[in-house]
Amino acid sequence: MIDLNSFVSDFEDGLPRYGMTNSDRYAAALQLLCSTARKYNQACEELDRLKAFVGFNKPFPFLRLPRELRDQIYTYCLCPATPVEPTRKTPLIPATDNPFKPPTPGLLRVNRQMYHEAGEVLYSRNMFRFDGPPSLRAFEGKIALESREQVKQICIHINFRGQALGPVDESDDDLFFWAKQLHFPPEWIAALKACRLKKIEHLRVRAKMYGPRSLSPLSMPEDLKDAIIQFLERVPDEKVPKLSLKGFQEKEIEKFPKRWTFVTDQWDAYKKETENRDMTVSFEDTIWTFEEDSSEEDGGVDEEL
Repeated sequence: MIDLNSFVSDFEDGLPRYGMTNSDRYAAALQLLCSTARKYNQACEELDRLKAFVGFNKPFPFLRLPRELRDQIYTYCLCPATPVEPTRKTPLIPATDNPFKPPTPGLLRVNRQMYHEAGEVLYSRNMFRFDGPPSLRAFEGKIALESREQVKQICIHINFRGQALGPVDESDDDLFFWAKQLHFPPEWIAALKACRLKKIEHLRVRAKMYGPRSLSPLSMPEDLKDAIIQFLERVPDEKVPKLSLKGFQEKEIEKFPKRWTFVTDQWDAYKKETENRDMTVSFEDTIWTFEEDSSEEDGGVDEEL
């Protein structure tokens, strides 16, 4: 767009300050405006010819693109950088990782072909996060059988009781309601055994402590370990299961099949505490050295001073 104010201002700055009447100024301005209009019209005509040549006003033939390109577009539209929480009331796919990338699950409603193509990308390339077995069961019941077969990655959050935690007081309605939202290993063991997602290749397990605790990494309960092995061994033989653990001791991976791929991580608070401890030890082990005072070689310091 042309800014008329700056246009007129620049025009007036280019005119001589003296020797021109108002009529001369008007004629010069009219000549410049006509010249600008001709250039603008020529640019518009050229743009219209280009639009007609490339079919700008026609629907883009998206389905004529190679499948590889369509899958890349589906991935950009449907796969955020963070795990998807499918049972929240907020949109299925968050856009917080990229403000210029809106959630677009509506692609699945364009036509039957795009429903199958985009649905495969949506379910097979996203990591789905579940804070408890109820949300996992709700997700399984909400999607079709074809979609359940396409889900490859899930993340589950398992609560562990702190060492000094006693039974929850059921007379305290607020505390009891909050405690019911927590899901401990026995519930997740049953959920994994009954899970209808049969082709999970990557399972991410995050331990969360409830109640008083230390920041030491946890040991994997034996029955939970057995349930995880049974759950991930359902994948086809040509696939290598991947297990990610957060909050557990690193030696816990030795309890699982050697052919698996593993990723271990710790709580941020534990990392910070360990970092502070290492800094303290490093400070205590520092050997302080001082150079001898060279004043003795110069005859010492005058005692009277």
